[in-house]
Amino acid sequence: MTSLSALFLLASLLAGPATPKEKLLDLMAEGKTETDLGHYDVAMRALGAIVDAPDAPAALRAEALVRLGAAGRAAGDFEGALKAFERASKAPGLDRETKALLIQALGGALPGAERWAEIWPRVSFAVDRSPAKQPTLAVVWPGVPRAQTYRGKPFTLRHEEGELQDLFRLIADFTGLNVVVNPGVRGRFAARFENEPWDRCLDRILSANGLAYQWEDNVLRIARPEELSPQRHFSGQRIDLDWHTSGGAPGRDLREGLAELAAVGGATVAIDPAVKGSLFLKLNQVRWDQAFDLVVQVNGLDWTRDADVLKVFPGKGSAESR
Repeated sequence: MTSLSALFLLASLLAGPATPKEKLLDLMAEGKTETDLGHYDVAMRALGAIVDAPDAPAALRAEALVRLGAAGRAAGDFEGALKAFERASKAPGLDRETKALLIQALGGALPGAERWAEIWPRVSFAVDRSPAKQPTLAVVWPGVPRAQTYRGKPFTLRHEEGELQDLFRLIADFTGLNVVVNPGVRGRFAARFENEPWDRCLDRILSANGLAYQWEDNVLRIARPEELSPQRHFSGQRIDLDWHTSGGAPGRDLREGLAELAAVGGATVAIDPAVKGSLFLKLNQVRWDQAFDLVVQVNGLDWTRDADVLKVFPGKGSAESR
C-alpha cells in the first residue's frame, strides 16, 4: 500500500464509517492524486472501482472513465485508454463539463465559454486508428472538416483563456508565414500543447471555433470553412505589399489595388461595378497572383482569367450577388 493510500485509510478510520457516496468521492480523489504522482496502476484501480460500482452516479462514472483513459494512456495502455474514452463519450452522464474534460484529455482545445455553451451537445467523437500503435478518440467539431496531415515544427502552447488574434500573431512570429485572417474571425480558446506540430495545434483550436485554414507556399489563410475556396496554383513573381494608407487615407482602394497587382503580372482587370471598398493588407515575398487571389477572396469575391484580362465579380455568397 502506498503512503497516500495509507493516509486515505487512516482518514476514513478517524472519520468513522463513510457513506457509499463518500467512498466513491474518496476513490476519485485518490485516482486524481495518484495519476498526478505517476502511480498509474494505483490510479486505475481506484478509478476502475468507481466505473464498476453499481451505485455510482452517472456523472461521476463518466468522469471516472475519462480519467481512467488518461491514466491508461500515460501507462502505455493505448487500447485500454481508447475503450475508456469511447465509453465516456457514450456515457449517460456526459454533461457539458465532463465532455470538456474529455476533449482536454484527448489533447484537444476548447472554444470560449459562449461558443462552448452553444455547440457542446453537437460535438461528437470518432475512433482514430491512423496511428496504428497509439489509437485514440478524435474530436469531431460540427461544421468543420476532419483533420489533415501536419508538417509544422514542434510548438508548445499553454493558454487557459486566450484570444484568437493573439494566437495568429504568435503563429506568424513562430513560422515567419504571412497570416491572412478573413473579416469577422474572432473567438477565444483554452489549450495546452506540449511539443506538437504548430499546424496541429492551430487546427485543433480553429476547429473548436468553427474555423479552418489553408497553407499555400508562405501564406496561411484563416476563415470559416465555407469561405475557403479550392486552392489554386501560383507562379508569379514575388512582391511585398503594405497597404495601410493610400493618399493619407486609411487602407487601400480595392479597385486600385487589384489593378496594381494585375499590372505586376502584365495583366489588366475588368471589375464588376458592384465591387468597391478598401483593404488593409501587409504581405512579404508573396507571389503577385496569390496576393491577387487573397485580396479577391477575403472580400467575398471571385475571379477568372481570360488571356491577360483578370475578371473580378461578386462571389456567390456575397451581398452584391443577391
